[in-house]
Amino acid sequence: MELDFSKIDSIGSPKKPADTSITTDYSELPRAPKKPAESKPEAQSLQRKADHRKQQLAISADVLKEYQANKRLTTSIVAEINHGLQQGQDIYDLFLKAVEGLALTTNDPDLMARSKEAIQSVYGVGLRKPRAVKIEKQETQKRLKRLIESLEEASDISDQLRLKRAIQAHQKRLDSL
Repeated sequence: MELDFSKIDSIGSPKKPADTSITTDYSELPRAPKKPAESKPEAQSLQRKADHRKQQLAISADVLKEYQANKRLTTSIVAEINHGLQQGQDIYDLFLKAVEGLALTTNDPDLMARSKEAIQSVYGVGLRKPRAVKIEKQETQKRLKRLIESLEEASDISDQLRLKRAIQAHQKRLDSL
């Protein structure tokens, strides 16, 4: 029995012969170099990322500047509180300065207003502490003065009526204090 390998030879080996040379067609290469944004679509994405990073750094720098300014103010407030303690200043004023320092440190601008309002309502109206009542009187007088100035400048009759009612309410509040 004889084996016939002729069909195997006709199929050929899976490897290609090494005699074929690789040729490159240089006629299709661009003659003028393109800009990076035109040649690579990811360049625009990279530029956006770089711009975003730059914007984040600018925001971080602004936050740091604000923090440093608040830190300086807080340090000066602490010095004022220590000086006030040594001078025997009123405890309500010192407490309000401490709250102001906390408001700057925590970056909560409403903390000061809420604390003043709480002191005035609890200690002034509720407990009738003289210093809290005095603080509320001072603030009511400031608002009353601004209302009177606004009344003099107002030209509309309806605005004048509203301002007069507000002035009367503030005067009534001052009388009750």
